[in-house]
Parts: sequence; C-alpha cells; structure tokens
Amino acid sequence: MTPAGEVLLAHHVALLAIPAIIPAVVVVGVVLYIARKDRVDEREERELIERAFEPEPEGNE
Repeated sequence: MTPAGEVLLAHHVALLAIPAIIPAVVVVGVVLYIARKDRVDEREERELIERAFEPEPEGNE
C-alpha cells in the first residue's frame, strides 16, 4: 500500500522501449513481406517452367 500523498507512476523503462519496438516491428514486417513475395514469385516461375516442359497432348493437330 502506498503512503498518503504518494502517487505511483508508470516506469520510465516502458516509455524508453517504445521507440525501439516500433522500428523493430517495421523491419520484421518488411522482411516477412519480402519473403512472402519471393515465395509467390518462385512458385509462379516453377509453374511456368513445368508448363513449358509438359508434352503437348495428342490429338490437338
């Protein structure tokens, strides 16, 4: 229990951490976006190569 007239305030460490957390979240977001985009591009490229090497069906002459 706090003595009369004393007010508890938020700890300053939390306020100092906020400016460090925001850029870290942005960096993680950018890395995840690039990784996802790279996987999608790789999948599309693989499908394009597979379609290029597929034999054409017989009877389409």
